[in-house]
Amino acid sequence: MTARRPLGELLGELAESAGMLAGGEAVRARSFSISLPIDLRLVATAAGPQVIGDAPQFITRTAFDPDPARLSVEWRAVPAERTGDAP
Repeated sequence: MTARRPLGELLGELAESAGMLAGGEAVRARSFSISLPIDLRLVATAAGPQVIGDAPQFITRTAFDPDPARLSVEWRAVPAERTGDAP
């Protein structure tokens, strides 16, 4: 069994992947939306409570397994703010 990762790591990977998909030479995306099943758990660590959020471990579910939550994320391109004396 693989270790489950913190929700922040999953979100970081998704953002990194979205950045790679959005900035190509052939296609440039202005927005990117995904909706994924996700298993969420709150666990106690030495540093305090931590939210564990990762893709479901199992493809099949039994009647005893809770339904996975859904994570919906949308990235949009926004104009960069100008700083300094740039025209």
